[in-house]
Amino acid sequence: MKKIILSIVLSLLFNSVWAQQVKFTADKKISSITYSMHHRLHDWDGVSRDLNSVILADATKTNITQVAVSVKVSSFDSKNANRDSHTIEVTEGLKYPNITFSSTEIQQQADKLLVKGILNFHGVNRNISFEASRKKMGDKLEITGTFPVKMTQFNIEPPTLLAIPTDDEFKISFKAVY
Repeated sequence: MKKIILSIVLSLLFNSVWAQQVKFTADKKISSITYSMHHRLHDWDGVSRDLNSVILADATKTNITQVAVSVKVSSFDSKNANRDSHTIEVTEGLKYPNITFSSTEIQQQADKLLVKGILNFHGVNRNISFEASRKKMGDKLEITGTFPVKMTQFNIEPPTLLAIPTDDEFKISFKAVY
């Protein structure tokens, strides 16, 4: 009987050690986040390589339980300094310098993740959900995905060019390597 109890205790202890969550930080050298905008006259992308992100997962990065992301509005580069300045102005990037995301739920199905959480942009919190893909690369884990954002849902008026506004909806794409 003592052996059975000892075996159960050791099993619980062993399993709890393996079930512990580990924090992994995204590698800024190879991670990025991109916004893609459309205007009747042209399209453009703004890219930030200053992506701050952490995940909580098991030691093998197989079971991800949480993700948090933060990026500075001023870190996006569209290859046009005037446009980048105007983006900071339109989004009130000095008043609301960061865009953040914090997961509330992550469901995993093979190499797909269904992620739900809170996106904070321009001082407004919105519940969003999106699908992401994950790919193991040796000891690294790459997570990629895309989701739409409507500026007006975050109290931002779409910018105009020649009195013609951009589309309200733009795409956010990301690649985070942990």
